[in-house]
Formats: sequence, C-alpha cells, structure tokens
Amino acid sequence: MSHTTLPARCAGSAPSGRRRGSLRRRLTGLALPGTMALALVGAGLIAFAPAAEAATTVNFSYTGSAQTFTVPAGVTSISVDAFGAQGVAGASGGNPGGNGGEAQGTLAVTPGAVLQVNVGGSGGYGGAGAGAPGTQSGLNGGAGGGASDVRSGSYGLGDRLLVAGGGGGGNFYGPGGPGNGGTGGGASGTAGANGSGGAGGGGAGTASAGGSGGAGGAGAAAGASGASGTGGAGGSGAGGTSGSGGAGGGGGGGGWFGGGGGGGFLNPFNMSSVGSAGGGGGSGYGPAGTVFNTGVRSGDGAVAITYELAADIDVNVTAQPHLGILVPNLTYTLTAHNLGPAAVTSATITATLPPGASATNLSAGCTTSAGTVTCTYGAIANGASASKSFSIPLSLLSLGPVSVTGTRTASTPADNNPANDSATATCTVISVILATCP
Repeated sequence: MSHTTLPARCAGSAPSGRRRGSLRRRLTGLALPGTMALALVGAGLIAFAPAAEAATTVNFSYTGSAQTFTVPAGVTSISVDAFGAQGVAGASGGNPGGNGGEAQGTLAVTPGAVLQVNVGGSGGYGGAGAGAPGTQSGLNGGAGGGASDVRSGSYGLGDRLLVAGGGGGGNFYGPGGPGNGGTGGGASGTAGANGSGGAGGGGAGTASAGGSGGAGGAGAAAGASGASGTGGAGGSGAGGTSGSGGAGGGGGGGGWFGGGGGGGFLNPFNMSSVGSAGGGGGSGYGPAGTVFNTGVRSGDGAVAITYELAADIDVNVTAQPHLGILVPNLTYTLTAHNLGPAAVTSATITATLPPGASATNLSAGCTTSAGTVTCTYGAIANGASASKSFSIPLSLLSLGPVSVTGTRTASTPADNNPANDSATATCTVISVILATCP
C-alpha cells in the first residue's frame, strides 16, 4: 500500500467482554497507561485530561495502481471523500479537459475487512477514455480523467461502494473555438463541447448508462460510447488530400458509467480555426445520503477515508449492605469499564430503582429523580474503569429482593457493542439487620 473493578463483598454482574505516490496518516487521541489510570481511579482522583479528537483520516493520492485500506477493529462506519481526476487538454493549446467530480458518503463496513481504493489519474488510471490521434501529434485529443472509487469483496466493478467521476478530455481546436471536456462527478456528468463541421461532444455518463459517443465531423470517426466504469475513446481524426489534416476527439471520463468520446474532425484544407469535440464526463455513485459535486477537481484525483474508533463500555453493578438499627442501607456501585480501543471522553449510566425506593449519598456527578439515578462520567482511558455509588435506605418494611439495574444510556465515542451495556445487582432483605447480596 503506497500512502502515506473495584472489589466488592457482595456483587451481581453482567457479561464482560486518507501529490502523487504518497499517503499520510494522522491519528489524534489520548492514551493513559492502564495501571496509572487504575491507580488514579482507585485513589478517588479523577485526573484524566480530556481526550483529543478520536477521528483518524487516511489520505490516498494517485499512484497508478490499486491501494488498500484495512478497517480497524471496532470500526463499523467510515466517511469517504473521493475526487475524480481532470481530463487532459487537447494538444497544441487545445481546450482544457473537464474537472473531476466529488462524492462524499458514509459506508457501513466490517472490522478487519480489506477495501480497495482506486485513485483516478488525469489521463490515466481509473477508466479514462483515450484521446484520439490526429493526423499528426499536434492534433491529438486529450484523454479523459480517471474515476476514483472504493471497493469491497472481489474488487470488481460490481463491488464499487462509492465513485467520483472523472472529467472528459479536451479537443484540438484552433484559436477561439469551443471543445472543452465535460465535467465529471454528480449523479450525472456533463457532456463535452461540440467541435466543427458536426463533430459532436461526448455524452455524459449517467446513473444508469454510459455517455454516447459524439458524431464525427466532416467524415471523421465518431467517438466511442462510455460503459460501466470506463469512458469512451475519442473519434480519430481522418486525413484527406495533401495539405489536409484531421483532429482527434477527447476521451470520456471514467465513472460509475463513463462519458462518451468526442467526435473527430476532418479539415480538407487546414486546421487553423476548426477542430474536434471534447469527451463527456463520467458519473458518480454512492449509497443513500451521498453528496455529489460536479466539476470541482483539477489534476489527479484523491480519496480520503475518515473513521472514529469505538469505545466499548462494560457496565457492572455491585451491591453491599450496611445494616444496623440506626441508618440501614444498601450501597450500589455503578462501574464503567472501558474495553477500548478508543478512550472514552464521556459516558452516562442510568440506574433503575425498585418501586418506591429513593436514593441518598450520591457520588459527585450523580442525580436522582423518581425511580432513577443518573451518573455522568468524564474521560476513561482504554483499559481503565470509573465508579460512582449511591445508597438505598432500608426501613422496617423493606423486605424481599431489592434490585438495581444500571444501563449505559450515552457515551462518546460510539459504543458498538450493546451486549454489555447493562447489568443488575439484587440483594435480599430479611430485616434491617439481615440482608444478603449474593
């Protein structure tokens, strides 16, 4: 890849459990050694500094070949910002190629999955249609721009998850004439500009079909139509009698469906003020909610993948009786153990009390309302725990089971494992001087 628990005498418990050839990787976050974090918690000191942003962006630049991205553990969603490449300008000061498009979307992924990342090149990799030759090199049409995409599975065209279309190639044209390549990118690209003598611009790739090839002018060849993943080649310039010249059309841009190639043009006299047509831009693709921008990228394409590591909080509830004649009570402790891999920046655990019960002696950060106690937690390093407690007073009539269930009701970053988000501790009260919390 080229690119840059606190001990308790009586307890109930729940199950534990992103120019060329480069890639840069940036990771921001906070990690506190687990033993230090536990020591601070054990001493009753909340000394964690607020965690930095847990988002990581991996940037992929054009290399001319496929690259890969392995989904990290705990990550089930990634954000992708992809740009298709610009088409190449026609020869000898010909008109410019169309800019590539952008696709921004969110993809559901599986931890450990290896995704393929393809970054389109201007006039190269990514399904760009070839610019057609003229009767001499100075009359050639420009190639299209390659599409950029992310793929899963066996990495075929049918496995593309998100695509940003490439722009169409520019034409050869004499001074002051049209013939730009069409822009790539949205649900549809845009068509290439027409040339002279009936030379037609390549059609735009759409959500369901490749762009049609542009007609040839003055008897020259037509451009080829685009197809799934590839832009059509421009139409070849056709030579005639001595002193005549032929200009090649621009190639279509790559995309979900590629743009059509621009038509060539035959001039039986000279090429001073006439010329061929531009290629059409390729279309983009993505899941529902994807945002497309057409014609925003010059030069080669790019892909950025951003993800946020999850933090799995394992909730545990323990209970301990404090009995006697004066102020008998049961103390319940709510523990949030961070199984990682990211640091927790904040969390909330809500405890449900038995009917009619009240809560006293609440730890800092805990509040109570009818039937519940809600405790908020600050930063918790990967592998560390934080605990808060409260008491339920007993009376002469407090007999039978006294159950408290603690549930994680909020946390940042995301917790993708709900299986260990809740736990219950139950004590059995026989009298104010006798209770068991097995």
